[in-house]
Amino acid sequence: MAAPGIIRLNPDPDMRQHRISDDAFCVIVDDFLSDPQALIDFAVENAHDFFTPERGYPGLMLNLDPSVLQDFHRFVLRRMGSLYSFLRNRATLGTGLSMTTLRPQQLSTFQRLCHIDPRGEMDRQQYAALVYLYTNEDLGGTAFYRWKQPDVMKRALELEYEDPDAAAKFLAEHSAVFREPPRYITESNELVELLEVVPARFNRFVFYSGEIPHSGHITTPELLNEDFRRGRLTLNCFANVLPRWRE
Repeated sequence: MAAPGIIRLNPDPDMRQHRISDDAFCVIVDDFLSDPQALIDFAVENAHDFFTPERGYPGLMLNLDPSVLQDFHRFVLRRMGSLYSFLRNRATLGTGLSMTTLRPQQLSTFQRLCHIDPRGEMDRQQYAALVYLYTNEDLGGTAFYRWKQPDVMKRALELEYEDPDAAAKFLAEHSAVFREPPRYITESNELVELLEVVPARFNRFVFYSGEIPHSGHITTPELLNEDFRRGRLTLNCFANVLPRWRE
């Protein structure tokens, strides 16, 4: 696999905080990368190296070498670490390219819901960042939710690992959504409340706590495709960190 050049950031981006709920916010930075087109070109040139994960993400993924992400990771650790009060040291970052491709009828049970990013260890926290690398804003942004029935979701997840069919049946007993044809989640239902939607914009960076239920806000899934120049391509980063109160 060819390596992309160093991923540089715009030295004078437009950064602001965006309220999700009374006690949570995300950070939005427009015009984030200095050359976003270079990442799109890289995806096109290395299309054969993308893989389909066994579970979770509804599409294709490609991990990136940390050596080309030094500016990006430095921004996450310094600027976001200051805003969200987490430690730079002992942070674990994983970054890559992702592209949503699955049609609604291909979605697994839990791909039809929002999700949280597991923190791994109880004393650590999980954050996530993404950069939209598509110009067609109809491909959708990112939505944030609140669990209405956390006990139901916990039991459904337990069943998913034991018997996926049983999990689907259990969710159908608690939500009309799972008694209907599969679709991407885009609104409130019996299980979750939609809190906020961050619209997609080309070269927009969004940073948020991975412990807030979230999902791609895909209202026009017929636009999804596997063409990296036209598809729902994003740069994604997951940060597993220690909060400052651990010092």
